[in-house]
Parts: sequence; C-alpha cells; structure tokens
Amino acid sequence: MARVPMDEGAFDRSEYDRADQQFRLAKQKLPREAVNDLAREVVRRLRFRMPRTMRKEDLPGVAEIDLLCSALLSPNEDAADQLIMAARRDGVDVDAIYLGYVAGAARRLGEMWDADEVSFIDVTLGCAKLYRIIRGLRHIVAPGIVFGRDEKPALFALVPGETHTLGIEMATDLFRREGWDVDMMVGLDHEVLVDQAEHRSYQAIVLVANSDGMMQPLIRLILALRITQPLAHIVVAGNILDHHPDIIHMVGADAVIKDIETAITKLRSVMDEPL
Repeated sequence: MARVPMDEGAFDRSEYDRADQQFRLAKQKLPREAVNDLAREVVRRLRFRMPRTMRKEDLPGVAEIDLLCSALLSPNEDAADQLIMAARRDGVDVDAIYLGYVAGAARRLGEMWDADEVSFIDVTLGCAKLYRIIRGLRHIVAPGIVFGRDEKPALFALVPGETHTLGIEMATDLFRREGWDVDMMVGLDHEVLVDQAEHRSYQAIVLVANSDGMMQPLIRLILALRITQPLAHIVVAGNILDHHPDIIHMVGADAVIKDIETAITKLRSVMDEPL
C-alpha cells in the first residue's frame, strides 16, 4: 500500500465522540465486572488482528508500541490520538496503523493486564481510547478489512443469552418477503456469532434483545462487531428498548427499531444514511 499522508477529513470525528461517550456511560451505569469484560473484549478483538503480508520493517518496533501504550495509560486524553494521527500524517501505511500500532498496543496492554502491571482503571481507560481511535479511523481501515468479501445487505441476530425467537423470526420473514437478503442467527454464543458474522460484510446488523438483563451482552456484542464490521449500520430492536430509553447512546447503536410495523421503513432510512 502506498505511503500517502492522511486526509484529515477522513477521520470520523462523530464516531470517535460516540465511542468515547459509550465507554463513559458504560463505566457510569454498569457494574465494575461488566466494564472489565467490555475492556477485555476490545483488547482481545484487537490484539489478534495480526499482520499477514506486511514487511517487518513497515511495522512499529517495541519502543514505538511502548510509547503508544504509555500515551494510552496517561491522564492526557489526547496523547494516544496525537501519536496515531502524526503517524498517518507522516504517511505510515494504514495496515501498519491498524495491524501494527493498534493491535500491537492491544497485545501489550493485554500482557500488562494479565501480569497485573496495570490497574483496572488504567486498562479500561486505555481500551476506551483504543476503541475510539479505531472508530474514528473506520473509513480508512475498513477497505483492508472487508476487501474481497461477499456483500450481504443485512444480518438479524439474537443477542447471546436471549431465548425469545418469535419476534426475530417474524421480522426476518417480513424483510425476506420484501426482497431483502437477510441472514438470521439465533441460539449462538458470543464467539460463534461474531466469527460467523465476520465471514461477510454487512450493510446493516439488527440485534434483538428483550430482557433487561441483556444490556451487558448486547454492549459486548456491539463492541466486537464494531471492530470486525466497521462500516455496518448497527440497529437494536426488541423489548429491551422499553427498559432503557437511552439505549442508543449506552450501547453505541446507530438506530433503534421499536416495532415491526415501521421496521422496513426505519432500516431503509438507516441504510440510506452516509457511512
């Protein structure tokens, strides 16, 4: 890939801000253990984004990764952002940014966490910063992630742990009769669902949850899908909307679908919005 300086306009500031808000709300409203699990999800998903065809000399060295980790763990909110943006302005390849700097820092944070070298507070702060960086860079990193995959318009998935399937089955049937190409996933655990979803590049992902207790697995699933499907519109549906009026901000979704009668119109309008 050519070493081309980044167009500052390619950085998605709105997604960066929304990712930042999502983690702040999660830390305010979820139990500590739940936030711990979310942070580990981000670290684990990012740390295994390993370079495949890149030359070793194009990847950052240990000193650069340590510098980025120090910035992620520092009280300076913008330190890590400035390092990444400076690297892009200098023409560092996008693959090196994502597979080298970001994944490398996630691996190092994970190692430090496992060795109890960093506190819970520090590592969740660092993970939140990493997550908002990749959301801001989603338009830049996405082509390399989804290149060559089949295009499928929509995925309808039941949040792992949810057992009420009637609503999602009805919605899937409705959309298919309207000519949509919909994949439906129900009864899958978190790992299998994310792995199955990663085989295709979706324009829209509708996640269905009904009970109040599904908030944590829903957020965890969205975090994972934001990393593996950076350009998908993610929509939340189901009775969980009745329990959490502010759910769109809490989980970082693009939209919510409140009833099946307006579902097609709503999802079409979401997909018409610019990515």
